[in-house]
Amino acid sequence: MGQTATGVAQNAGAVSMTAASLQSELGQALREASEVTVCGVASREFITAIQAVASSAHGTPAELPWDVFRYVTPAPTLILANRWNVRLGPVVQQWQSAVTALRNSVQQWQPTPTESGTRDRGFHLLSMNLLYLQMSILVKQRETGRQRVWAPIGPPSVSGVEQYESYEDDAPKFQQIADSIRGWADGASDFLTRQVDCEPVDPRIADVGNELLASGTPTTDPELWKLPVRSLEPYGATPRHRTCLPVAICVVRSRSAGHPVVLLKRRTHMTANDDFGKLSLLSARVLEEDVAVALGVVPFLDRDSTGAIDGMWMAANDPASALTLSREAFIHAGQRELFYSTGLDIPENRFRLCGFRVVDRENTHEQLFFCIFEVILYRREPDELGLAIQWNLGDLRMLSQVGESALYSGTYDEELNRLLLRAREWLVTHVFNEPVPVVPDGP
Repeated sequence: MGQTATGVAQNAGAVSMTAASLQSELGQALREASEVTVCGVASREFITAIQAVASSAHGTPAELPWDVFRYVTPAPTLILANRWNVRLGPVVQQWQSAVTALRNSVQQWQPTPTESGTRDRGFHLLSMNLLYLQMSILVKQRETGRQRVWAPIGPPSVSGVEQYESYEDDAPKFQQIADSIRGWADGASDFLTRQVDCEPVDPRIADVGNELLASGTPTTDPELWKLPVRSLEPYGATPRHRTCLPVAICVVRSRSAGHPVVLLKRRTHMTANDDFGKLSLLSARVLEEDVAVALGVVPFLDRDSTGAIDGMWMAANDPASALTLSREAFIHAGQRELFYSTGLDIPENRFRLCGFRVVDRENTHEQLFFCIFEVILYRREPDELGLAIQWNLGDLRMLSQVGESALYSGTYDEELNRLLLRAREWLVTHVFNEPVPVVPDGP
């Protein structure tokens, strides 16, 4: 598991509360706070309290409601290194949900990322080299300057119902807990995630690629992969100019009671960037790490966008052309999303390339370049569909099984997102018409 940590305060004699009762108390504290530091994996209750602050404001706040907000969470490398532990499924989901939800808050309250290294103002998403899977909070009140901490009692609960205790700054236990939180925050580094930004393309490029596939062109043929990388931008940043965002789409299919089903994710502030409330196929923007891993190099996180792209272009060893996105980069993005959503490590050879689509995002400068793969979850040992459901604790708000015969029957029309609706005919013809095996082909 690597380095871990349990609760920073144990059996300290404070009045305890559950996460649910904590939500109400935190809501009031957040409305009155000038500084907030959160360490670990933020609970759904905490995220709900954050969103309540946003909804209670008149209109969209012009700026971050706090002078400084620091969210310090385990580094992605630690989370991904423990992917074998299925019991971490809900924790990994919550880890990703918290990062996504807080990033969405940044887009709403702080469109321009703060300068790296300046942590006394603004929102800061930070990563620590510590697998601390609970949540501890330090808040400073704006009017009085008083401080309060909240910390879990003991190790993570098997039932999932966590107990917390809270201390003001004159309590004997306060300093011990506050020092731990400040120490983790001071030792953390920027949680740097950069998405790939490409030059806008002629939408007909998707048709050309689909025709090449239909004619039998191998999926590794360079003719299919000509989308040039223009820059690396902070994840979720509002584009400054017209841009094309590459996205890996996974059509995750299986069988339930003998009938074909497709797994759809409910898009919320905790799982997506837009189309909230809609059902969508599993999707992931292509990130810098996806391009680097496909090239067999470590991401150049210490370089600016131009320097990092140059490093990856050198690694591609093709001086005659610009750095373009490969099939492997899209697959790596899809593998990451499948792990976060289902807990499954799906090998590259099980991603069947179905084709491409180019869609303009409404009322934005963004064009979406979709690379669409089919992934089959098998129902014999191991029962992959069962494991995916177990990973989500059966929560249909996270992942829903929809019968393929019902998908376009009219039942879900109001719930489907843009790609499922706009590409309906194409998906039916090129994906959903294919058989869904229960077990792999071959011996």
